[in-house]
Amino acid sequence: MTGTDPQRPAEPSRAPKASATAAEGTGWAARTMGALRWAEHLVLAQLLVVVGTLAGGVVLGLYPALDAAGRLLSRLPAGDASTSVWLDFWRAWRGGFRRANLLGAPVTAAGALLLVDGGVARAATGPVHAALTVGLVVVGLWIVLVLAYLAPVLRRYDDGFVRTWRFLLLVPAAAPAVSAALVVTLGVLAVLFWSVPVLGALGGVSLPLLVSGWMADLQLDRVDERVGARAPAV
Repeated sequence: MTGTDPQRPAEPSRAPKASATAAEGTGWAARTMGALRWAEHLVLAQLLVVVGTLAGGVVLGLYPALDAAGRLLSRLPAGDASTSVWLDFWRAWRGGFRRANLLGAPVTAAGALLLVDGGVARAATGPVHAALTVGLVVVGLWIVLVLAYLAPVLRRYDDGFVRTWRFLLLVPAAAPAVSAALVVTLGVLAVLFWSVPVLGALGGVSLPLLVSGWMADLQLDRVDERVGARAPAV
């Protein structure tokens, strides 16, 4: 894919990054402040995903909210944490509203179809039930992987619908080890949040978004390096 996203928040935060780093200093105090900054961003991103989803009437608010929160959280591993989380979130939410909903629509449609097929599978018996169940699990995992790549792809590339979705559908198969790691990691997080509901309330969306975004970004970096310049190689 070619091009860069004008809504990507990294550029306007170059100056605040330097001042924040200088203010935190080094050593134990810096590590403590860094951990607190990460925790603060995770909790705020979780809250903003909920508010942003509701602001778009749920259906039209979910993908812009995930996109905006993903942009904020992607800056943490780069050491470029936002100094104005609220403003940066809503700027990205508004700027990416149309494109996020356009690219997210097939995921919603696939999820709805999966629910319908799940009802059919439960009503079936014998080999038909087994075959439908296996198919639903495979398709469900593929949807999870596509969703994991969606936010990173939204903030990194600006290609059209068809080219972007061709890339989203194929990139999990192009990196099976990364895909397996994503599924296992998200599964572990799901079990953790189920076991400790308070953690789910504080970071049940933001932490998976941070971890899956970081893992997907590493793979997309390799894709970009392999093809030479921000373009798909699958």
